[in-house]
Amino acid sequence: MSMAEELEPTGDGWTLENFTGAIHRGGVGLWAWSPVRRVARLDELCRDFWGVPDAVVGIDDLFGRVNAEDRAGMMADWAASENEPHAYSFDFRIGEGSDARWISARGVGGEASRVGEWIQAIFLDITDRKRAEEAERLLTAELAHRVSNMFTVARALTSIVARDATSAPSFAEDLSRRFGVLHEATALATRAHHGEHGDVPLGMLAERILAPYRNGADVEVDVEDAVVASPGKVNDYAMIFHELATNSAKYGALSGGGTLRVRGRMDGDATRLTWEEGPAPSGSVKPAGTGFGSRLLKQTIERSLGGRFERDIGASGLRFEMVVPLA
Repeated sequence: MSMAEELEPTGDGWTLENFTGAIHRGGVGLWAWSPVRRVARLDELCRDFWGVPDAVVGIDDLFGRVNAEDRAGMMADWAASENEPHAYSFDFRIGEGSDARWISARGVGGEASRVGEWIQAIFLDITDRKRAEEAERLLTAELAHRVSNMFTVARALTSIVARDATSAPSFAEDLSRRFGVLHEATALATRAHHGEHGDVPLGMLAERILAPYRNGADVEVDVEDAVVASPGKVNDYAMIFHELATNSAKYGALSGGGTLRVRGRMDGDATRLTWEEGPAPSGSVKPAGTGFGSRLLKQTIERSLGGRFERDIGASGLRFEMVVPLA
């Protein structure tokens, strides 16, 4: 017997069922569709992707389940795949919000994939890769934003200290102390993120982040001891407090002479935090933002913490409230 004959695949391990199982474990679903009948045939994994119980589903029903932002482009790509005789790959989301599933449709158009009236192809679950790419983009943008914020904080603190400084040495000492406190708050969040200690009281975190501004504004932090952040969430809360403080140093109470009240309470099975500022000393009011800082707050509170928030800005000042359910 030749070596090739000895290695000829035989036995139960080489059944179609086992190969299909291996394909499914790789996140690949098999499907086919009929342009004439406008129906699709989905294997078990594809049915799971789409959230449908039946093996045969109307194409228009599937289109209705595609994320609204992706639907038009996905429908155009799907139609093109019927006749264009080359390999294709197009990505889209099924569902809405943070739980949407990313799918890549792949195959070869034209006659190469036809079996009778059916066009065969695959769906590949690429959710993990897409979320990793999104996290990387967010991290890059967040890093740039934080660097920009640190320069803003440096300018704000320098201005606050300069107003009360009586000499160059006192100015340098006061400014250094304030930067030291800000660094301490950042280090606290980093240590907690790496699991070096347990839950962190949010009142203490807010106090440390706001300490450098206290001489330039009337600041009150009233947070119950029971309101804490788990080690994995301290960085999220630190980023939220830091973002609010930075905006306030630019436009609000912390720009000098204003009032700020930070309160935290347990509300049933949720943490409720409020950040209330009196009108900006300059009298200027910043409109609700749509920049990266606002998107970062939304991403952190809604996706990372699973909470919700409301922000109201008017002539009387700013009121920001967030509610985060207990994990």
